[in-house]
Amino acid sequence: MKVYVLGKQNLKGISRKTGKEFDSNVVHVSCPKNGVEGEAVQTIWLDPKTYPLSDLIVGETYNAEYDSQGYLLSFQPC
Repeated sequence: MKVYVLGKQNLKGISRKTGKEFDSNVVHVSCPKNGVEGEAVQTIWLDPKTYPLSDLIVGETYNAEYDSQGYLLSFQPC
């Protein structure tokens, strides 16, 4: 699915639920969605080791590929 990156951020801290540390890059994207006239928006959580924040470009189009269970397989520039 092609998505357009509107924004990006790094989130890290300690989970209130599990008490474990987390570190993730989050991209805010617009994309087509069934039943939506125009574009929908969503967030995609990315592993910062695989997808460094400096490599993610705001204003670019990316291809987000998901498996049959909805897990992200790849997030690559178009």
